[in-house]
Amino acid sequence: MKRTVIIFLTYLTSFTVHAQWNDGLTAVPAQKGFAVGVYGDADYASTCLTTSFAFNIVQGNYITNSMKKQVSSQLQKFNRADAELNYGMYGVWYDDTLSRKRVCNFFFALRHKSFINTTFSPDIFNLAFYGNAMYAGKSAVLMPFSLNMVSYQQAEVGLVCTNFNGKAEFGIGVSVLAAHQLLTIDERKASLYTDSSGQELQFSSDAQSYRSDTSGNAAYTNGYGASLDLYFKAPYKLGKRNGTISVSATDLGFIYWNKKSIFYNKDTSYNYNGVTINNISDLQNVSLNGTSKDSLQNRFLPFKQKSFFYTIPSTLSINSNTDFGKYHLELGYNYIFNANMVGYVYAQGDKYLTNGWMTALQIGYGGYSTLNMSIMVQRQSKNSMYRIVLNHIPGLIVPTYFGGAGLYLEYLHSFGK
Repeated sequence: MKRTVIIFLTYLTSFTVHAQWNDGLTAVPAQKGFAVGVYGDADYASTCLTTSFAFNIVQGNYITNSMKKQVSSQLQKFNRADAELNYGMYGVWYDDTLSRKRVCNFFFALRHKSFINTTFSPDIFNLAFYGNAMYAGKSAVLMPFSLNMVSYQQAEVGLVCTNFNGKAEFGIGVSVLAAHQLLTIDERKASLYTDSSGQELQFSSDAQSYRSDTSGNAAYTNGYGASLDLYFKAPYKLGKRNGTISVSATDLGFIYWNKKSIFYNKDTSYNYNGVTINNISDLQNVSLNGTSKDSLQNRFLPFKQKSFFYTIPSTLSINSNTDFGKYHLELGYNYIFNANMVGYVYAQGDKYLTNGWMTALQIGYGGYSTLNMSIMVQRQSKNSMYRIVLNHIPGLIVPTYFGGAGLYLEYLHSFGK
């Protein structure tokens, strides 16, 4: 039976969480009957926030000056960071009864997806970790700043047809989404001016934000949605070498958040020139120029509750895979929409060893980091496949200079002859 029977399912379940390991490298020899797989992925990447810095922030440890200086030395006009946690299970049923010339896979998948990504200016980092003293007599530029944080569950069904119009492959999957949490912030214009004598602060902002209902408990579903996955692969010849080119789009969809969700949109400015203390013996009389906390929020941070649609992060992938016998060469491009990402380009070499072992090394640039390197080890037995991927190797080897760390695990077992 064809080696490509379970290609698309494996690809589809791992593509959005680890886009660079595509179908040409994760193919599993098909066994007639049914196959079940599980996977998990944790990934962090940044253009400037080093692995050591991020680890200490998460752990709540003291951030030394050397850690901050290392980050500051790598700040650019546009800085990015991303963290993901994804896991799930899937199953596929092989069927060749519909046509003698065409193989079809029917599959289902249950997944959890969590993303948090941001783009920020150098001044935002400096204000957060050094304060505003360095900006005395000038303005700190707080744009660009964008934050996306979303988590949801996904239930998908679909099919893949192989040997389609001359050995091409086509796949489609349809999903229902159960949404959990959302927070988006888009700062379109923002600055903070600090008076040279420190007597006054001037803050201006033009921001828009969406947030899911905050009154529910951790297990509460705050919205529902749907998404679509599409995949196409075709063979080609490069001299005497066989190869394939594939294009896919995953998570093309939306979530409708309930009417208790929060929306904020405000173009405003605020001048602060001190705290007024009417009576030192009664701190309840302390006010910001006679303005209460509630009136400040209503004036400068007004929000309203309403339902809205949100476009989830969706991924486009284009790659080619050329067969050199025991070696394969892959070139590819990945991009995630609605997620503060730049395009990621990579080259990857695979070597097929004896006893079902395969290794791969990938070198790429872009995404949420700068230089990236990943390694994969895979073992294929008669009925099982094991895969482990270490991503962002530079961030693991030199954590005080590079930002990134990632681990992907997958296991697939086939039942049948």
